Amino acid sequence: MKTFIISILTCGLMITATSCKKFLDLKPLDSYTEDTFYNDEKGLQGGLISCYDALQTDSLYGNNLLTLGELRGDNLIDNDPGSGAGVRNQIEVFSETSANSILAGAWLGNYRAIYRCNIILDRAPAISMNETIKNQIIGQAKFIRALSYFNLTRLWGNVPLVLKVQKTEEARQNSRATTAQVYQQVIDDLADAAVKLPTSWPDAQRGRATSYAASGLLGKVYIYQKKFDLAVPALRTVVTAIYAKTILDTVPQAKTFPNNLKTSKDVIFAVQYLLGGVKEFVHQDNRYRNNNNTNIINIPQSLFEASDNRKALVAITGTGGRPGKFNAPQVNNETSGDFPVLRCAEVLLMYAEALNETAYGNAEAFKALNAVREVAKASLKTPGMLTSQAEFRTAVYLERRLELALEADRWFDIVRTNQMSSIFPGIPAFRSIYPVPQVEIDNINNKNGWQNTGYN
Repeated sequence: MKTFIISILTCGLMITATSCKKFLDLKPLDSYTEDTFYNDEKGLQGGLISCYDALQTDSLYGNNLLTLGELRGDNLIDNDPGSGAGVRNQIEVFSETSANSILAGAWLGNYRAIYRCNIILDRAPAISMNETIKNQIIGQAKFIRALSYFNLTRLWGNVPLVLKVQKTEEARQNSRATTAQVYQQVIDDLADAAVKLPTSWPDAQRGRATSYAASGLLGKVYIYQKKFDLAVPALRTVVTAIYAKTILDTVPQAKTFPNNLKTSKDVIFAVQYLLGGVKEFVHQDNRYRNNNNTNIINIPQSLFEASDNRKALVAITGTGGRPGKFNAPQVNNETSGDFPVLRCAEVLLMYAEALNETAYGNAEAFKALNAVREVAKASLKTPGMLTSQAEFRTAVYLERRLELALEADRWFDIVRTNQMSSIFPGIPAFRSIYPVPQVEIDNINNKNGWQNTGYN
């Protein structure tokens, strides 16, 4: 019997298998395998880096999430519908099908990250090492797994909930968990990560997930579930740190973007990129900066006050132009701009939103909203201007659009705040989530119930 390892794509997972058939094993005899690599602290740390690396790829924050989370909304226009066989344009104009390659890439990319995290979480408990360091590794893996599942359920709703390394036949038996079940796992992972992770890392390790990142993302998950009473305490710890200005702080966007994302106190967690190196750089034509030279920034400048220092960073561009917000210097056709996933400004806006939804008139809600507007050099809001819960809510929604422009949250905000029908009238409600990639359904034994309603 010959032992071999074969990689397949089943629910976006890479699975190991054995067989009596004679397959050629091309691995060098001295190469690492899952059985030999993840058996000590060095192996765990190396595996953890691969979890972070999974977020960098074009499948996720390197490209596709910008199409799915931003181009889908109303901040961008794709000015070349035929580019890339039209797959990006399909996303923009709500004509995507289960054969769309961007969807398949994002599904696989998220499950690749989850798979790598599951290996860490499977192996770490049995390894003899410093318990504090072990817990920090576990906390980071849980944070990345939670972020991946959060994105998956925002994109597709019900998705397979895989919490351990699976073999091929196990994966083929997977079914879709409900959104509530996925969110509960995300909450469990983030709550544990918040306890295990430090509030900050030494400069050499800056960019790793922290307890503030876990608590901030946990608050965001609660807001997506409209559990505002639970969001408030989750976010309050981070807000307190922001007001203390020691580790975190609000920073004018022009001082963070595009060149200081790696050092700004406003950035709580970002997907980091290095200048140069395989898949560790950002090509100048990558992402919305302009995907295939076809994106046009389309955020109405009239939404900003004249004094708002964010206005110029997202000024309307023509084809081939890159927004100032992400126009980092280029070296050999590469840039090293990070992708911000969670910033202090967003935490403050979520805190203001959660407090307002709990009860209108909270002074802390106005303080949080104005903390964002103050550094933007925009006029401050008062109870005399926003006289009701509904008016405050509308102000927060607008502030999110201005503050988080081009950061891949716009489409998800439109959906979660029930604005889809007013912003995109005539678009069927089922398109609030995407079709499950057919290539993934084909890998499942029981295909019943796998496709989202409305899609073939």
